[in-house]
Amino acid sequence: MDENILIPVLGIIFSLGVLPLSILYFINRGQDKKLETIIKVVELGGAVDPQMLKMLGDSHKDYKSDYKAGLIWLAIGLPVFAGIWLESGASEAIFGSIPALIGAAYVISGKYRLRGEDDK
Repeated sequence: MDENILIPVLGIIFSLGVLPLSILYFINRGQDKKLETIIKVVELGGAVDPQMLKMLGDSHKDYKSDYKAGLIWLAIGLPVFAGIWLESGASEAIFGSIPALIGAAYVISGKYRLRGEDDK
């Protein structure tokens, strides 16, 4: 494979493959911790009420997590976009802009709280 195309191809593979899989891993890890907490409460004889479940479930829904995810997507998407643009030109750089645009959407969502008001 030509060295000039290796970096953009690896960037696309990383941004479209590894990043979504790592996000799914961390979401699953958070759900496992929630389940472990519920099991410990039940083992100690406590009651699992709806208020506690709501409190445990709201950890990923605040605007700060959207903002952080957006910054991560932007940190990956902008270098991929710039690398593809510098190597191949503007017409191919559209594909590199996908993670950057996802990051921009998350940043806007986190900044202005455009996601639903679930807290109220």
